[in-house]
Amino acid sequence: MLMRPASPEDRPAIIELLRQSLGESSIPKSEALWLWKHEQNPFGPSYVLVAEEAGKLIGLRAFMQWEWLRNDKIYKAVRAVDTATHPDYQGKGIFKKLTLQQLEICRKDGVLFVFNTPNLQSRPGYLKMGWVMQGKMPLKIALLKPFAMARTRLFNKEKYAGQQDDPSPFQKWPHEVLNSLEGYVQKTEQLATVFSPQYISWRYANNPLFTYNYFTDQENFLLITRIKMHAYTKELRLVDFIKLNPRADNSYLDATLKRQVLPFCTRHQIDFISFSGQQYRANRACFKWMGLLPIRPLGPIITLKDLNMKEDFRHLLDTKNWCYSTGDLELF
Repeated sequence: MLMRPASPEDRPAIIELLRQSLGESSIPKSEALWLWKHEQNPFGPSYVLVAEEAGKLIGLRAFMQWEWLRNDKIYKAVRAVDTATHPDYQGKGIFKKLTLQQLEICRKDGVLFVFNTPNLQSRPGYLKMGWVMQGKMPLKIALLKPFAMARTRLFNKEKYAGQQDDPSPFQKWPHEVLNSLEGYVQKTEQLATVFSPQYISWRYANNPLFTYNYFTDQENFLLITRIKMHAYTKELRLVDFIKLNPRADNSYLDATLKRQVLPFCTRHQIDFISFSGQQYRANRACFKWMGLLPIRPLGPIITLKDLNMKEDFRHLLDTKNWCYSTGDLELF
């Protein structure tokens, strides 16, 4: 078995391997999606390794490049994302071999750490390879229709089951919105994704998987959202928030966000709103309208792997040192 970096010529075989290994599931497998996710990322192309035998691709491991900022220092990281093993070769340790080699490549390239949110089935394998659990992502929840949600759960549990269409309404992203980040000086004492017009355009405005909406006054804030369907509820996810003007009056922001977001929720029959607990804590005065429910660890379990952080890695395990958004950690 040969393990090597993937080349552009491998794309058709990679897509076919993903289909054979994973099926289509809720995320379609296509070259266009692969290009967007792994080659157009403004942080840089993904680290992609393939396993090959007799000229056929039998394994794949992709780490997506990411950059975090804290106290004016950029932390180069990778997110462990796509992996696939051909059905005829599963159980032979290909996933582990590719992952360990990928880790060594990233370590030599100066990457500081790996982060991801593995599911229950894959998490034990990561922990055996040295990943460490930080814990569940904290979430702030605002219940808009608590009694209706309870009634639906009791009597109509499949209210939205089977609905395939993206529930978020189409919204054009004009240059003025993206350019509102031009000249934005990001200051954070917690690890936060490095924001830029290029990142917002790639991650949200031109995302081929989901439709994202935004709320803004084009001067002081940018709030990015998407609607997520569940079996019996409809959620508005506040996936990212950028306070463009650090001197903006928080009372004004709180009132303006409330005035923009809540009517949108009424029009689209939203049952509850979710927001990263870490972003909420950092911007609490702008989101008083979300109510008094406490932040709770309800999100995905975050795992981390040290590559070059050494003694500083322990700081990554403390949630207080992070200001990650839902958009940083949701699957895409």
